[in-house]
Amino acid sequence: MVLKLFAERLLIVVGEPGALSLDRVNAWTDIEVRVASTEAAVEQALTEFSPTIAFGISGDGIEKPVLRRVLTHPGLRWFSNAGAGVEHLTPWDPDAVTVTNAAGVLSDFLAEFTLTAVQMANIGFPRLAAQQRQSHWQQLEWTPLAGKTISVIGLGHVGRAVARRAKALGMHVIGLRARAIDTPEVDEVFPAERLCNLMARADFVSVHAASTPETKGLIGPSEFSCMHRGVVVLNMARGPVVDEEALLISLDNGKIESAFLDVFNVEPLPNDHPFWRHERVVVTPHIADNVPDWRRRMFDAFLDNLDRARRGAPLQSVVDPARGY
Repeated sequence: MVLKLFAERLLIVVGEPGALSLDRVNAWTDIEVRVASTEAAVEQALTEFSPTIAFGISGDGIEKPVLRRVLTHPGLRWFSNAGAGVEHLTPWDPDAVTVTNAAGVLSDFLAEFTLTAVQMANIGFPRLAAQQRQSHWQQLEWTPLAGKTISVIGLGHVGRAVARRAKALGMHVIGLRARAIDTPEVDEVFPAERLCNLMARADFVSVHAASTPETKGLIGPSEFSCMHRGVVVLNMARGPVVDEEALLISLDNGKIESAFLDVFNVEPLPNDHPFWRHERVVVTPHIADNVPDWRRRMFDAFLDNLDRARRGAPLQSVVDPARGY
């Protein structure tokens, strides 16, 4: 999609403005810039500045509903979301406003985190950690990853980056995507209706699907029943994609060997949630892509896209609100 630019007013919504460098955008004389780092400043900018383009980062004091408020402001033509997930922005009218995301910007870090978890699971880290807490010395055998099968649920930027790294470790990679088209990084690709077949063959199930109404509870009781005993489940995508109650049941009955979870239905994870104390679960606090300069990387990707628009080139990473990605 080509966005015709005129004299644009850019609102940058970020709780930590010092994490961004504005030198590049300030050099463009056809773009007027305003930065808002609090909800009150956002409301003031919407009233006084009336932006036509906005770039928004949630967190650091900027709640997601604030970004939704910016998106729906009359006159806004383009909203750039600093992140791949846009579930906090839906719905919107694509004829009135274009939404882009940051798909792929941090995919290598997410994939590195995921494969670290795969290797930890493979050597039995949850059991070893439990032994350490009990001062119990027992040598456990582990088998190499090479030749084992990983099922990658969702073959977007992150899923494909995970697949590449798993292949490098000698794993057999099978994957799920909406349409079963050939994917170079993957040995076999399955369509959504064959999810159970994918589950049945997995030693590791790694979830990287977008959060949409269609993927809510995608990995639920019937999918867990398809898995063979001893599988490892990893979720580095969005909490609602995996049915947490069904996962707990499968952990308790030993169907699932272990689960490595970075995302949850409710975040922060409530103090009384059983995941915290479950010996087969490793909980991390949504940090799979939390590298020190992630804000700058998101902003640089937006500026690259803005530069494309200024040159009359099509925007990249345009989101279809009907699909959610």
